[in-house]
Amino acid sequence: MNEKEIASLINQLRNQKNYDEAYVGYFQHEIGSHDCYIKANRQGLELHAAELLEAALKINEITANSKTPILYLDEGIVDKESDITLFDLELKKGTRNEIISEPVYIETWTDRLTKYLIIGIIILLLLLIIVGIITVVSWF
Repeated sequence: MNEKEIASLINQLRNQKNYDEAYVGYFQHEIGSHDCYIKANRQGLELHAAELLEAALKINEITANSKTPILYLDEGIVDKESDITLFDLELKKGTRNEIISEPVYIETWTDRLTKYLIIGIIILLLLLIIVGIITVVSWF
C-alpha cells in the first residue's frame, strides 16, 4: 500500500468508530506469568490498528528527527486496569534480522552475585552500626 492509501484507511477506521465503545486491554494469564493476551472488541482493534498504521506512516519522519524514535500511543482506548501498560512504540528502521541482532543486555550470574553481595554487605554494616550504638548507649 502506498502512503495515500494508508492515510485513507486510517481516516476510515477513525471516523467510523465510537471511542466510547472501543476497548483494548493487555493482560497476563497468571500474575508473574510471561503468557499474555489481548482482550478487545472490534472497535478497539480497528482503532488500535489505525494507531499502528499511523506509526508506519510516520516511521521515516520520526526516526530521522529524533535520537529516540518513540511514538506515543493513544491512551483513550486502552483499559486502565490492564496488567501490562503500553504507552509508547519504539520505531525501528531496518530489517527483522538487523533489529533482532541489536545487543540486548542479559544479566549474568556474576551480576546477580555481585548485587546480592553488595546488599549483604550493606545489611551487615547496618547491623554492626546498630550493635555499636547499642553498646555505646549501654556503657552509660
